[in-house]
Amino acid sequence: MRTNPEQPTSNETEPASWTTVIWMSVVALIGFGFAVYRFLQFSEAGNQLHNVRLTRIELYIYRATGHWGVIAVFIIMGIFGLYNAIINIRDLRSRKQ
Repeated sequence: MRTNPEQPTSNETEPASWTTVIWMSVVALIGFGFAVYRFLQFSEAGNQLHNVRLTRIELYIYRATGHWGVIAVFIIMGIFGLYNAIINIRDLRSRKQ
């Protein structure tokens, strides 16, 4: 891989901020919240998909993997947000000292 000497590559990532922590916490809450919401919807509806309204993206995931796939995507979204929030909090606390 060639690099341009005028634009050196940086190994440093963007420094953590409290704004990032808040947004990642929001992403985690949305992910876990939708996972619970969809689980409750699917468990009440049984096998009748016409009782559950899905977005276009959710419908594609549902057709490929079923209702557990839709729930798993939201759980992964929640884990991603929680992981990044924890990493950024640790970075902020270590920078303070």
